[in-house]
Amino acid sequence: MKSKKLMSVIVAIIIIAVIAGGSYYAYHYETTGTMKVSAADTSTGLTGVMDVNVTFSSIALHSVNASSNSTGWTNYSLHDKTVNILNLNASNAAFLSNLSVHAGSYNMMKIYIKSVTVYINSSLQGIYSLNSTVSLHLAHNFATIVLVHPVTVSAHSTTSIVTDLALANNIHLSTKTFNISATVDVVS
Repeated sequence: MKSKKLMSVIVAIIIIAVIAGGSYYAYHYETTGTMKVSAADTSTGLTGVMDVNVTFSSIALHSVNASSNSTGWTNYSLHDKTVNILNLNASNAAFLSNLSVHAGSYNMMKIYIKSVTVYINSSLQGIYSLNSTVSLHLAHNFATIVLVHPVTVSAHSTTSIVTDLALANNIHLSTKTFNISATVDVVS
């Protein structure tokens, strides 16, 4: 008799666990979309620079619908993704990540950068010698980008964005610094 009651309790627990897990999966699936994030540099003017390797650590997105008791920011790790973004544009931008985000609109983004290394292949104004690798100091560890038009991610779909770091404006070789600023283009 006791084993029948125990078996009934175990079966009931298993059924409840399956229903709860299925409900969570359905909710998550029905309320998320994908934001494909890539990086580029459409600027020119970095004479003598062959590579600009940027290590991205994370991205934070701010929801337009943030409640008054919430900051509205959600962080997504990029697992220290390093890419050479020199001379990349929207059509050949470096892929950073596919973020699984809640469906909705986002009006701000923070891009966190861990390091920037520049490879110089010619002598620049007597500052650097031929074939130098320069690690730049970061003026800030992230750039906050206010999106002119909120980016909307729909459930079950992918929205692609490209962040343009405007390297010519951000790299200062004379002081070995990198000022972080960027713009975002919604590709699809």
